[in-house]
Amino acid sequence: MAEAVAMDMPRDGTRARRAAFAFGPLALAILAAIVAGLAGLHARGLIGSAAEPFLFGYFVERFPLFTALVVYATARVVLAGTLAPGGPLYLRLALLPIALGLVLAGALYPTTGGIVVRAAYFTGGMAFLQGTPALAATAIGALVSTALFASLMGIAVMIARLSPRVDRRAAGAAALRFLALAWAALVIAAPTALGVPLLGEWPIWPMSPAETAAAAALVALALAPHALIGWATGR
Repeated sequence: MAEAVAMDMPRDGTRARRAAFAFGPLALAILAAIVAGLAGLHARGLIGSAAEPFLFGYFVERFPLFTALVVYATARVVLAGTLAPGGPLYLRLALLPIALGLVLAGALYPTTGGIVVRAAYFTGGMAFLQGTPALAATAIGALVSTALFASLMGIAVMIARLSPRVDRRAAGAAALRFLALAWAALVIAAPTALGVPLLGEWPIWPMSPAETAAAAALVALALAPHALIGWATGR
C-alpha cells in the first residue's frame, strides 16, 4: 500500500500529465508483451547471452507475464521522478537510478521473479502442503507477492519524488491500489494455476500471433484497474 500513498498526483495537475502518469505505464507494459511476441523473443533463444539469467528458469516459466509487471513498475517510478510533483528535479534525477535499482533488484535478482515471486511461491506452496486448496493457496501467494511488490514500488517512488505525502485521502487510494495490484497478481498467475495454456509454450518457445494477442489482453486485464484508479483519484 506504500506505492499507493507515494503516487499522489494532485488534482490541479494538467490533464495530459495526469493521463501520462496513469496510462503511460499500462501502455508500455502492453507494448512489451506485443513486442516480445512479434519479435519472437523466447528463453531458449537467449541461452548463452547476458539476458539468460533474467529470462530463463523455473519462475519465468511459471509466471511468464511477471516481466510485464516489472515494465509497469519501472515506468511508474521513472514517471514519478520526472512528471509527478516533488522535490528539485536535479535531485530526483540523481536519485532515480537508486529508486529503479530497488525495484529491479527486488523483481529480477538473482533471476526473474526476485524476492517478489519467490515469496509468493514459497508461501503459497507451504499453504498447499498444509492442506489449503490449490486456488486458495495461489491467492495467498498472490497477496504476499502484492505486499512486497507494492512496498518496493512505493519506496522507490518516494525516493524518486523526494516528496512523500500521506493523508486520509491518500490512505483510501492506497487501499484501492493495493486491491488493484492483488487483482493483477491473480490474473498473471491464473493461466498457470488453472492449467490453461493461453500463451502456448512461451517463454520457452516463441508466441504465435494469437498467443501474442492473448498476452497483451491479459496484461491489459491485469493492470487496467490500477491505471484507472490512478486516473480517477489523481493519486
